[in-house]
Amino acid sequence: MGMFSRISALFGRSDEDALSVPPMDGALKPNTLLDTAERVLDLPYIDNLVASADGGLHCSSGNRLFRIDLQASTAKLVREFDGRISMLTTRPGSGLAIACEGAGLTIVDETGAIRSIDLPKDHAACVTAGLFEDDDTLLLAIGSRQHAMADWKRDLMSHGATGMVIRHTISTGRTDTLESGLAFPYGLARLPDGTIAVTESWRHRIVTVKPGNPRPSPVLQDLPAYPARLAPASGGGYWLALFAPRRQLTELVLREDDYRMEMMATIQPEAWIGPDFADGGNAEQPLQSGSVRQMGIMKPWAPSRSYGMVVRLDAALQPVASYHSRADGKVHGIASVAEVGGSLYAASRGAGMLVRLDPTSGTTP
Repeated sequence: MGMFSRISALFGRSDEDALSVPPMDGALKPNTLLDTAERVLDLPYIDNLVASADGGLHCSSGNRLFRIDLQASTAKLVREFDGRISMLTTRPGSGLAIACEGAGLTIVDETGAIRSIDLPKDHAACVTAGLFEDDDTLLLAIGSRQHAMADWKRDLMSHGATGMVIRHTISTGRTDTLESGLAFPYGLARLPDGTIAVTESWRHRIVTVKPGNPRPSPVLQDLPAYPARLAPASGGGYWLALFAPRRQLTELVLREDDYRMEMMATIQPEAWIGPDFADGGNAEQPLQSGSVRQMGIMKPWAPSRSYGMVVRLDAALQPVASYHSRADGKVHGIASVAEVGGSLYAASRGAGMLVRLDPTSGTTP
């Protein structure tokens, strides 16, 4: 136990209850690399980047599926769906699996043929990530069984911990639960030993899940921002997207039950004290204890509602480099990344843009 943990324990406060937020230092030291990155294209609500077989990218934008031509910097509409796309992943060989809020799964093969797969209602509303183990077996992260993907703020403020990781066999329709009781699992990655790495957003950590283990094992804890999806990195390791910053004021609100419940009952979610994909500058939004400074200038170190952050992890899931868009930047709300053709691509939901990065240029300790 570290010194600060001992002090917290002495005064009856656990690390989980403490208001402190870990500093961004070492491999997480702030920079402006996301803001100075090459702007590939603009696409509102861009999310769910996955590499396509032809060297391009697929992505989502609301209820629309796009294919991105990286050479021409254009996005071509592939298909529209009945609900907002919450998950997109590639199938071995070719093809895609798509999850839409409340509408289950859709499998699209290389010919464009579509197969729909029903999921239980409390699974279908919040599929956050997918990963094929083989052509017939798909792992899915269910962020919450109580709230839809679009209602993630309510899940956070409700101390949501109903998320789970399931294994679905396409040919038989069988679904097995690998882990439950997770606080909004948002990303999945398979490690070399077969263990599954899972980002657990509301607990600010990455855990590993393995069949037969009674509980998930933390491997990276106390992150300074809320982790989203994982993607493999060339040369080993992984890329981690973090979609919003942790702030002391949010930590306080999460502890103050009476205030938090009244806030949720009487105020619209966009005006809640808490994280967001972007800070729209609306006068009704909370100032977050100093985000707006004199002369209307936002300082880079201000405690903003939103932030942009991508972290490179080594094979042991430890940070080794990072890319940032600070409080005064625009490339915020990074929930999805992908490495293609020697370049790293990050989708900024906050700015509605795709940027291209040099995967060797991040801040290192």
